[in-house]
Amino acid sequence: MSPAVIMFAVGTLLLVFTQRWAMLEEQRLLVAILAVLLAYVGGAVVRWVEYKKHADSGVRFAHRVAFVALAVTLVALGLYGLTTDALVQRMNLDDEAEAAFVTLLGWVWPLVWSVAAAVYVAVDLGVRSSPVMTPPARVVALGTHGALIAMAVALVFPLNYVASQRNERWDLGYFKTPTPGSATRALAESLESPVDVRVFMPASSEVAQEIRHYFEDLASPNLRLTVLDQAASPRLSKALQVRENGVVALTLGEVDLDEEPEAKTPEAKAPGEVAPAEPSKPQPVTRTLRISTEFESAKRTLRKLDAEVQRLLIELGHGERIAYLTTGHGELETQGAKGILDREGRGLKERLGQLGFTVKMLGLSEGLAEKVPEDADVVLVLGPHYPFQAAEVDALRTYLQAGGSLLVALEPWQLRESSRRGGAAASGPLELLLEQDVGVVLGDGVLAAEKGIVPLTHDRLDRLHIVTDSFTSHPSSRTVAQHAASSPLFTPAAGYLEETKDHATSVTFTVRSLAFTWADLNLNAEYEADEGESKGARNLVAAVTGGDGAGQWRAIVASDASMFSDLAMGSRGNVMFLDDAVNWLIGAEGLAGTTQSEEDVKIEHTKEGQGGWFYSTVLGVPMLVMILGAVWLRFRRRPFAPTGGTP
Repeated sequence: MSPAVIMFAVGTLLLVFTQRWAMLEEQRLLVAILAVLLAYVGGAVVRWVEYKKHADSGVRFAHRVAFVALAVTLVALGLYGLTTDALVQRMNLDDEAEAAFVTLLGWVWPLVWSVAAAVYVAVDLGVRSSPVMTPPARVVALGTHGALIAMAVALVFPLNYVASQRNERWDLGYFKTPTPGSATRALAESLESPVDVRVFMPASSEVAQEIRHYFEDLASPNLRLTVLDQAASPRLSKALQVRENGVVALTLGEVDLDEEPEAKTPEAKAPGEVAPAEPSKPQPVTRTLRISTEFESAKRTLRKLDAEVQRLLIELGHGERIAYLTTGHGELETQGAKGILDREGRGLKERLGQLGFTVKMLGLSEGLAEKVPEDADVVLVLGPHYPFQAAEVDALRTYLQAGGSLLVALEPWQLRESSRRGGAAASGPLELLLEQDVGVVLGDGVLAAEKGIVPLTHDRLDRLHIVTDSFTSHPSSRTVAQHAASSPLFTPAAGYLEETKDHATSVTFTVRSLAFTWADLNLNAEYEADEGESKGARNLVAAVTGGDGAGQWRAIVASDASMFSDLAMGSRGNVMFLDDAVNWLIGAEGLAGTTQSEEDVKIEHTKEGQGGWFYSTVLGVPMLVMILGAVWLRFRRRPFAPTGGTP
């Protein structure tokens, strides 16, 4: 850089320090005058000397541009001077006009100064790199580039002003904490007693802010939020058994902060007199959620915050729920074993836990042949491949007639292991219970379709993996019906249901297949009208009520158990259907709704999709480059041959 630019930079920095350093309060005006003289008078004199000694028109033009840029920066400093308190007070403006005046000049003068200073430095660097001869065109280009860079950087000033005036929270990152879902909002509104939400984290923590925004959005009359540091609240932390930050505690009831109860002097009693029992004080119930105070480590928990809060509110507001899964008949395996189709049901067990259920197994060894435990809120029979014993079905019938709740999901008999081994699966004791007491029977065949399917095996068997968006407005399918367009129900290898003629129950078919499905009778995934197969919508799920008074019961019967397997529970529609069905069975349909989650969804590519990506990257991109190169070579400008010479 030239001496003129160095003097300009030093003078500018000195001028800035005079406005920032408190120690220069008394000498501020004097130092400011010296800074201006150094930056502008001294720099202008040095540049004038260089201007006079150069004869090249381009260099002289560059110096003239530098003089203009330097003058513009001086004008910008003058605009800054108008914003100082001493001058603003002398203008006698009202508060509104004064604020507008200061705000306007507050971002105008930095913009003007930075653009002019950038042009000044850029032109000077061009002259220093070519001190003998500088083309005027180069001077214009350097000045233009410097101005453009300065204007791009100067956008910070108006943006900073807008950000300071508007209390907006912008999140441009991929990560996002979910907002409360409709199910969680319903739970919060249904709370009969106050629940205190205490977030033990430093108030300045980014994680605490994310949690605060979530609970502020979830606001309800009986939900109270507090953010506090664990070290600053030792007595409360001890009462809630919180030993460090990184805990969200939800408490039902008042917390007693007395560390030790005061000792009371026993009153004198007559011989043989028994002291009256003191009334017991209700003890508060607390449920906690641990979450890291470090934002990066907390992202995984924050993504599923809505589901975790929903689970805690269910436990606090509605007590413990017990769901029994029958076992011993080849049902869906919640421990991870696999069989025909997809027999894993770990996702279902996890979702029941999120809904506040404690999941227990119920089989012969657990007493199913005698009776269903009295603490059962709901019993689930999910895809048995082997017949139930008559005593087990009698226990289920007794439980149902006493006002119980039962969910039965059957597989088409052609897909059951018992049918493959020559057993009769279509008329077992469980099927007789559904036919005689519930009022539905499983039809013959496996539903298939040529469209509206999920490709998994990439062959004809994919026709058995059907989906549907046909629902009724029954409470057991209300939420999934509202989101049917975006979240259809996936029912792989499903059968269908029919209503029996003689029954004393109320049967409502809540889910139906699409109109182009057919019942495949021989499992060849081909539509064969001459074999008795016909296309049409068929019933997939039935919601049934029976009994009266204290013995009124509810049941859900599905013609597909794989819809509750891990294969299908990855679908949002299947999760919403399970939530609706279970909430309706236990009489909590008012709490049904959606649960928000920002967890990453596993992306699966089909074989065709992978092939398309492979060929497009391996062949398509190189071919595109070659074509563009050929076009460039064909149309690029050719050099002109000299007149009369050889081309």
